[in-house]
Order: sequence, then structure tokens, then C-alpha cells
Amino acid sequence: FSLPAGLPARIDSLDDIEAVAQTIRQAWKLGIDALPALIDTLELHGIKVFVTSTDGDRTFDGLSATANGKPIVLIVGGAHQPGDRQRFTLAHELGHLILKDRLSQRLDEEKACHRFAGAFLAPKDSVLRALGPQRTWLEPLELQLLKKEWGLSMGSWTLRARDLGIMSAADTSKMWNLFKQHGWDKKEPGEQYPREQSRGFEQLVYRALAEDHISESKAAELLGLPLSEFAAQRHMGMKPDVARQ
Repeated sequence: FSLPAGLPARIDSLDDIEAVAQTIRQAWKLGIDALPALIDTLELHGIKVFVTSTDGDRTFDGLSATANGKPIVLIVGGAHQPGDRQRFTLAHELGHLILKDRLSQRLDEEKACHRFAGAFLAPKDSVLRALGPQRTWLEPLELQLLKKEWGLSMGSWTLRARDLGIMSAADTSKMWNLFKQHGWDKKEPGEQYPREQSRGFEQLVYRALAEDHISESKAAELLGLPLSEFAAQRHMGMKPDVARQ
């Protein structure tokens, strides 16, 4: 992991974070479209992601840190945490890694990382294209469709509209009153966005196995599977003697 060139040494306002998120996307060649596999994106750029099913006290979603000088992100969340919240946590913790030692003293780091997460997951130009330059109301079904496409919650879309001046603070407050009346601030309606899983380590195990760097029993041990179950998964219905010619 390395920070790209062009990041500002000092950030004085939350609005400046929009450009920071854009710089990261440009440096990583991500364009301005939705990111379907955020964990893979982070791991591809040198950030190890650990996902645990531990619920904790339901107020703690994740953290970022370094281990042996390398950045890691730990995502905590059981069944209560849908995929859109998980993705926001991932982007929020990326914000901590990117914004570290850049924020002026008057900026709250958590609010800054929230802004970064929204800007990274749904860039300004894409939000303007999806919502238009000025709105007084956002249809809930419209927000649900955007959530399915972008993996960003309905509530976060309303905040993106407010942050970018598409909606006024007063109109955004009306949206949130509706959310609270129906309990959508706790659980949004409709099918929940699927959670992501880290596949990087599993892929490395199969790569090592394919090149005969490890045995099948060692691969099963690394993945925490009984040898018989691992073998069945590995051969995908093929007979072991013909699985590899």
C-alpha cells in the first residue's frame, strides 16, 4: 500500500474531501462508476481486510490499523450489518488511512471519514448524473434502486444529495423524518444488500496448491476445512484422477 501522489498536505473543509476521493479513484483507475467488489479493490491495493461475524455491542463496525508496517482493516459485523453498511465501513476506514495527519484541527475526523466514504463510493459527478442538480424530494423507491446499483444505503444517498447542494438541509431533514417514522433509519425496506467476503487468501491458497508449493492437506488446513470436504470442493464434481491432467 502506498498513498498516491497529488494528495493535499492539509484539508481545511469537508468539501475538500470530494477531490481527495476523486484522486484516489483516479490513481487506482476506478473511474466514476459503482464498485461491485470493494474488499477486492482494497486488497488489490495492499490493504488486508479481515471480516469477522462477531456482533460486539452493535455500536462498533470496524477499525483500521497497521500490522508490521502494513495497513489492515478489520470489519466487525454479524447478521445485523447489511452489505451497504459493511461497504460504508470499509470506505470509512480507508478514509482514516488516507486522511491521517491531513485534517485541520477544526475538522472532526469521524465526520471527515464519513464524507470520504460517501464521496469514494458515489463520486460527485455520478451523483449529479443520477439525481440531477437540484431536488426537493427523493422518492424512496428511487433511493432503493440506487442502493441496489451502488451498494450505498438509501440514507447515505440523501446525505450525498445534501453534501453536494442538490437538496437543502431542510429538505433532507424531511426525508430523515420519513425514515424515522417507518424505522428505516434502523433497517431500510426491501431486500438487504449482500455482504462481501474476502476471497484473496483463499485464492492464494489455491494458487500455491496449483503450483505444488503446498500439499492438499496443507491447503485444507489453511482454509480450516476437513480434507474430504476440501477435496470435494476442489475437484468440483470431477474424479480426482482426471481433475488435473
